[in-house]
Amino acid sequence: MFRSLTDSRVAVMSLRQVCNAVLCRRLQGTFAKRLFVTESAESRNETVDVTAADEKPEFSETRSRHVQRQIARKQNKSRLEPQHRNIVMGVRPYKSSKDWFHTTVKYKKRMLGRYGLEGNAEPAGFAWPTPEEIEDAKEYERVAYPRSLQESWERIELRNKRRAEQKKLRENTIIEKLGKMEQWTTELQDKIARKEAALEAARLRKERLVEEVRRHFGFKISPNDNKFKEMLAQKEKEEKKKNKEAKKQAKLERFQRMLQKNVKNESNEQATESPEKSAE
Repeated sequence: MFRSLTDSRVAVMSLRQVCNAVLCRRLQGTFAKRLFVTESAESRNETVDVTAADEKPEFSETRSRHVQRQIARKQNKSRLEPQHRNIVMGVRPYKSSKDWFHTTVKYKKRMLGRYGLEGNAEPAGFAWPTPEEIEDAKEYERVAYPRSLQESWERIELRNKRRAEQKKLRENTIIEKLGKMEQWTTELQDKIARKEAALEAARLRKERLVEEVRRHFGFKISPNDNKFKEMLAQKEKEEKKKNKEAKKQAKLERFQRMLQKNVKNESNEQATESPEKSAE
């Protein structure tokens, strides 16, 4: 009987322990959920700097430098070379010299002007010119600009004055030509009209000669026929001869009229001179 009581007590204690364990786990789960929700709400209220998280990640101090470098390399998704990425980020491309011109003063001056004091590990005094460079600059200025400042200003004023005179002359020429524009337009139109009239007269003369040749033969003949061409050439020759004789006759008549006019003027002068002589 004592043994049965002992077994019943052990069973009751084990059941109580199991219940206590289950209850503890439930309490721990509830507390953990509430804590997680609180932290999530606080994290949602915080403002996150995306650029800082992407470009300037904060590493745990417990991590080694090797792990930090690996994480930084994986976070760089640009696929740019390190020097090119440094240029994009506004940092000097190389931390140390990689080529021969990286040690030149010209390159260092460029880095100093572009990235400031962080562009070089050396002090900024190296950018000042040396005494030899100053003397070379003075010599160059003395050879390239031998005149004084006053002489240079006088030459500039003279050049500006000459340019102003040329500009004024050009403007006057343009104004004068614009004034003659209407006259030139009229002359051009008259010239075009005379040329068109001459072409029309030549066309009519050609048609007239062709019609005369056809009337000469008495039937319709092809213009490509040799007889037609010979007769047309003969008619053109006769036409030119008539025109030449007409021009000659017109010239002769013009000369005769001029001669008659001169004779008439001489007779009038003699008539005016004779009364004066009789009066004397």
